[in-house]
Amino acid sequence: MRALLVNPWIYDFAAYDLWSKPLGLLNIASYLRLAGWEVSLIDCLDRFHPELKNFLTCNPVPGTPFGSGPYYSEAIEKPSIFKDIPRRFKRYGLPIDLFKNILKNEKRPDIVLVGSGMTYWYPAYFDAIKILREEFRGVPIALGGVYANLCFEHARAYSGADFVYKGSGIPGVLDSITKLTGAHFDIAAIDGAPPLLSYDLYPEVKYVTLRTSKGCPFRCTYCGSHLLEKDFIQQDASFVVAEIEYFYKNYGVKNFSFYDDALLYNAEGHIIKILNGLFEKNIKAFFHTPNALHNRFLTARLARLLKASGFMQPRLALETSSSKRQFESGAKTTNEEFLTAVTYLKEAGYRAKDIGVYILIGLPEQPADEIRASIEFAASQNVRIFLEEYSPIPGTPDYQKSGLAPDADPLLHNNSAFPLYRPDQYHEFQNLKDRAHRLNESLLAA
Repeated sequence: MRALLVNPWIYDFAAYDLWSKPLGLLNIASYLRLAGWEVSLIDCLDRFHPELKNFLTCNPVPGTPFGSGPYYSEAIEKPSIFKDIPRRFKRYGLPIDLFKNILKNEKRPDIVLVGSGMTYWYPAYFDAIKILREEFRGVPIALGGVYANLCFEHARAYSGADFVYKGSGIPGVLDSITKLTGAHFDIAAIDGAPPLLSYDLYPEVKYVTLRTSKGCPFRCTYCGSHLLEKDFIQQDASFVVAEIEYFYKNYGVKNFSFYDDALLYNAEGHIIKILNGLFEKNIKAFFHTPNALHNRFLTARLARLLKASGFMQPRLALETSSSKRQFESGAKTTNEEFLTAVTYLKEAGYRAKDIGVYILIGLPEQPADEIRASIEFAASQNVRIFLEEYSPIPGTPDYQKSGLAPDADPLLHNNSAFPLYRPDQYHEFQNLKDRAHRLNESLLAA
C-alpha cells in the first residue's frame, strides 16, 4: 500500500518560516512506514526544495543563519471578503506549476492525506485537494489537522475531500485509513515507543522541528490548544534526546525548534532531563522556542541550563500587562513572574535584545490603552517586542466575545482582518505597531 502526504501552501497577507514543519503528517508517515507502507511527502512549504530554484525568476531572499527565513511567494487574487484591506494577498510556498510537476512523477497512491493549519488558510487546502483530485482520480483524499478539527462542518461541506478527520491520536488516524482503503493495521504491534519523525522524506533537512508534548496544562480563553488535544502528555525525555542525537549525528542538523505549548512545565521531569541528556551526548546545536516560554516555570538554574545548552533568543509569553485580563484569560502569568523571568535570563548571559516578548493585540474588548501600556511595560526591560494579532478561534471563550457568528466564514479568523470588524481601532493598532517597531530598532541599534 502506498500513501501520499501533502502539506499545502499558506494563502495570507503575510507568512514567515519560523522552523515550521507538518509534525502531524511526519508522525503519521512514521507509523505507516512501520506498518509496511510506502510513503511519500510533498511539503508545499519546503523552502529548501531542490527544484524550487528552477522556478524562481530572481534569487531567493536569504534566511537567517539558524534556518528560519521568508517563503517564496506569489501575489494572488484577494478573496472578496478582504477587498477593503489595503494589502497584497499571496500564496506562500512552492509555485503551483512545480507542485503539479512533482505530482506527475509520483506513483499512484492508495490514499492521499492532506494536512491543514490555520483555519483561515482553507482556500489553499481546497486548491490542493482540487489539483490532487484531477491528478489521481478515484483515489480517496482525507483532510485532517487544525482546520479540519476546528471547522469540521465547514471542511466536510466545502473542502472536496472524501473524508475529514476530526480527532487526534495515531489509532484513530489508522482506523480512518482502514475504512478508506481496506488496509489492516495491527495497532498493538506498532503502539509501543513512537518512531522517529520521518524527516528523511525531505530532499534536504536544514532544521528539525519537535513537539515533545501534546496539549497544554493551561486553558487560556484565546487559545484552542485544549480543543485539539484534551490531555497534556509529555514524551519521555530519553526519547527526545535520542531523536535530537539521531538528526544531529546522521543528518548534521544544527538547528532544532521546540513547538511545545508548555515546554518548561514539570521542568525537573522533562526539559531539565532533556538538557542534561544533551550535555551527556555532547550535542552542540542551536535550539529555538517560537511558541514562547512560560515565565512562571523559568528558574535561575533553568535559565543557566538553557543558555549553556544553546537555546537562542528565548521568547517569553506576557500577552498583556493588565493584571485583570491576565487573571480572566487563564492566569498563566503575572507581571512579577515576567520581570523575574527576564532577570533570570539576563543573569544567565542573554543580552536584552536577544530576549523576546509576545504581546497580544486586538483581543475582544481590549482597549488600545491596554496594548500601549503592555508595550511600554515590556520596553522598560529593554527586550524585543513581538506584537501578535489576535486570531479568533472557534470554540474558545474569546471567540464568543469577538462579534463573529459561530458559522462565520473562517476567512474572518484571519488576524489581519481587523478593518472588517474593528474599523474604529484599526489606525490605533497601526500606530501601536509602529511604536513597537521603533522600540525594537532602537534596541537592536544600541
